[in-house]
Amino acid sequence: MVLFFISLGFYIAIGLIFWRFKILKRKYLEPLFMWIMLCGILALCQPWLLSIYHWSYAILITGVAGYIFSIHLK
Repeated sequence: MVLFFISLGFYIAIGLIFWRFKILKRKYLEPLFMWIMLCGILALCQPWLLSIYHWSYAILITGVAGYIFSIHLK
């Protein structure tokens, strides 16, 4: 749980830095998060490794949340 909050704070800090210096662009982030969602779906459907399946929902939710964030950028 502590690792979750540390990583969440890290991502928020990086996002604020990118936003402050106008690095965040919709044309770059939207396809990136689409690929992350696709990787989450593939990890969810694969039958070989349980560890990848265990993290598939986290990957998928990260992609969805990032995509929702990125479509609201200019």
